[in-house]
Amino acid sequence: MSQYFKNIYYPDYPSNNPNQRNITLAFGEKDQELYQYIKPLSSQQLRELIGHSTFASLKQAAEEEGLAINTYCLMILRKKARSLQKSSLKIYNDLASQEAHLFIDPIQATYRGGKDEPLHSWYPILEGYSPKFVEKLLLEFAPNASSVLDPFSGSGTTPLTIAKLDRQSYYCELNPLFQYLTEIKGLALSLDYSTRKHVISFLQFYTDNINEYIEQVNPDNLLRESYSNIFGDSLFFKDETFDKVLRLRSAIDHLACTNQLAAKFVTVAALASLVPASLLIRRGDLRFKTSEERKRYCIDFIKSVKHQLSVIVMDLERVASIKKKPLFICEDARNLINIPYIGIDAIITSPPYLNGTNYFRNTKIELWFLRCLHSKEDLSKFRLKSVTAGINDVTNNKEIDYKNEHIQEIVNTLQKVAYDRRIPKMIANYFCDMNSIFNAIKKHLTKNAVVMIDIGDSIYSGIHVPTDELLTELLIEKGFSLEYKKVLRKRMSRNGLPLQQALLVFHFKNPQAYFVKEEKELPKWIHSWKRFKAELPHQQGSFAKRNWGHPLHSLCSYQGKMKPSLAFHLVKTFVPSNGTLLDPFAGVGTIPFEASLQGIKSWAFEISPAAFNICWAKLEIPDKKACFKILDCLEEFIQKEVVSDDEIKKAEAIHFNGSLRDYFHPQTFREILLARRYFKKYPPRNCSEALVLASLLHILHGNRPYALSRRSHPITPFSPTGPIEYRALIPRLRDKVTRSLSVNYPANFVSGKILLQDATLWWPQQIDQLDAIITSPPFYDSVRFYLANWMRLWFCGWEAEDFRTKPLYFVDERQKVSFEVYEPIFRQARERLKQGGVMVLHLGKSNKCDMAEALAIVAKKWFRVADIYSENVNHCESHGIKDKGAVTSHQYLVLY
Repeated sequence: MSQYFKNIYYPDYPSNNPNQRNITLAFGEKDQELYQYIKPLSSQQLRELIGHSTFASLKQAAEEEGLAINTYCLMILRKKARSLQKSSLKIYNDLASQEAHLFIDPIQATYRGGKDEPLHSWYPILEGYSPKFVEKLLLEFAPNASSVLDPFSGSGTTPLTIAKLDRQSYYCELNPLFQYLTEIKGLALSLDYSTRKHVISFLQFYTDNINEYIEQVNPDNLLRESYSNIFGDSLFFKDETFDKVLRLRSAIDHLACTNQLAAKFVTVAALASLVPASLLIRRGDLRFKTSEERKRYCIDFIKSVKHQLSVIVMDLERVASIKKKPLFICEDARNLINIPYIGIDAIITSPPYLNGTNYFRNTKIELWFLRCLHSKEDLSKFRLKSVTAGINDVTNNKEIDYKNEHIQEIVNTLQKVAYDRRIPKMIANYFCDMNSIFNAIKKHLTKNAVVMIDIGDSIYSGIHVPTDELLTELLIEKGFSLEYKKVLRKRMSRNGLPLQQALLVFHFKNPQAYFVKEEKELPKWIHSWKRFKAELPHQQGSFAKRNWGHPLHSLCSYQGKMKPSLAFHLVKTFVPSNGTLLDPFAGVGTIPFEASLQGIKSWAFEISPAAFNICWAKLEIPDKKACFKILDCLEEFIQKEVVSDDEIKKAEAIHFNGSLRDYFHPQTFREILLARRYFKKYPPRNCSEALVLASLLHILHGNRPYALSRRSHPITPFSPTGPIEYRALIPRLRDKVTRSLSVNYPANFVSGKILLQDATLWWPQQIDQLDAIITSPPFYDSVRFYLANWMRLWFCGWEAEDFRTKPLYFVDERQKVSFEVYEPIFRQARERLKQGGVMVLHLGKSNKCDMAEALAIVAKKWFRVADIYSENVNHCESHGIKDKGAVTSHQYLVLY
């Protein structure tokens, strides 16, 4: 005979385990219908139905009736079911709201309601609702909405469900883990049949061979280093597990170069397996497992990844494709105020509850694996950006910019009785944050837009904080009207006081608030930009000369480098004095170096290890003693070490404009191989060491006596010519370093910061409040930087296989498929710029592509286009290179 079971939590139930204070009711076959009625109810609702809020009271009542507790509870439930049931109407429909006309199964307002849905179990997040809940709300309250926003998206239930309903969905989410999960789920839904079939086949193959893949790679040492920087001596994994995690990270990176799509799904499987395979457990908050839990939840990391991949494959086989992919519009919903009007017909969301959950601390392991954390401070920076929903989120720097008597009354009361002085500040800051978000959202709402909010209340020190009522007051003040309210679930606080989860539905009817005004004030840089276009100062006088500018611009020759005088004038035109600037495609640092020379704080991103070190050497002032010390260490290393057969074999596999060995005398080649090994073993730790490496990269090849190669080209290593003669490495390197150290710096020089960073991934948290972003991304179908700089990339560690795979992940190649690769760049640029900040892109136009027009279309979701200006490129020098790509003119795309 079938039996069904339902747990009811009682705080006073006698148990040694505080997490197991439940009684379990057993339902036989004859009570199957009763079980279906009570199955979705919370413990709080069941306690109310049975009529006993404590276990002691329940036990006494059962004993007085002479019945077992199970029998007594079933008797009470049958009576209540008969009295409350009418036809097929379920018990909990009336429990939530006697007058409510809308039937919502309470379980659908929780994670459990959607646990069997495709995609939902890829990474379970318990704080959420089900897809059916979203669908029900949309069809009931906003059936004609064509665009829907969720400003607190979490793992993406709302935007993904809306997309399945063939509507345009937008979402905001601060946590990079949740951003990533939503992106990959949306990607899974948008795959066409052929691509989906190919991905499924590959993932099945990868799952079967995953052990071999991780054995073939080295552990990711940079990820290991960041672990120490972030977590110190904290031990979250067993050594064997940690090694597998680091190896899988390397294997995924390798896979991403050739199959980005598959790599993303493998990453999701890894993310879902990190905590289960660790020494931690997520029970509300993330904590260490007890000794008993370690025995019970001993999970192998790779086996878990394989299981998760099988779940992903199964879901990919059964999901239907969507036509409209969800759009990640911004991280922080407050930044919606800075984005051009998008026209939102409905909002379905669940803001953070005032319950103390820190979603960044709870996902810190996954954020580390995604490389979103680099230091201990990064978690604090994320916390400062989030809505103040917990005690640890409280900051004294938040200005309360609204007045509400009801909120202030609760804050004043809590200031007198709260057990922690941060609690009243938390309440005040929470509603301050929510007020700002409502102001930002309002800008984008269409007239008669519908706002649906799932929210719960709180109790602190015995003081009830009716979050639903207070949010309602804030929204009514902004022109919203409350049309509907329903209690979805009843809950209980830790001290036994009743709480509830409610649905609020508002209409936005204020015609004045509906009207969106564009800014009338002209940007501060507009006049200097007009002057730039009229004069083209970088083409005038001494600025037009080839050798204009600071000597370190010539630290290392580099094809495609921006003309220094152009960088000088772009910085002067768009960045205020003492301002801040970012170049997300820095190359060898021409733009950020010019900013530093003008006393402007500069940030730079670069993905090429060669360009990264050249840029690093420029952005800070090196120390002479440190430079000569590393030269001495390098010289000693070269004298003592012996080149291995493996090094020679791998070098012989490098063959572009000729065999690598053909460029050098055998003795010179030996010294280069050993110097390469030295810098692989001891990569630069500061700008002084980077200067030595950059200097060596410069002298690797060229057509002058300083070069180590036979006669070639100093910018790109064309096939060598001329006699083979020994050229000693150390003397030439000392000369180059000495010349570089002899330069002068202006008194107002401000050191910049270069990061080895893919601009399409998550930008570090310290990059914020920028005055300008000025950059020159790779021109479409023009110079291939990895080929033009192949010898320097080889010296910086690339092997033959890297040249076949790594370039596929560069924007140079990815933009040939779609300019959507720039979406995360524009989105993050908008959020990191100050109010009134500007983004300037120096681009190349060719017969194949009008790059400025193409990128303007992508950027318009986040920016207004101030100007697109084209400049003739006849003034550009060829440097003796005949093939400069297909560029016919240079363009400037100016965004604000």
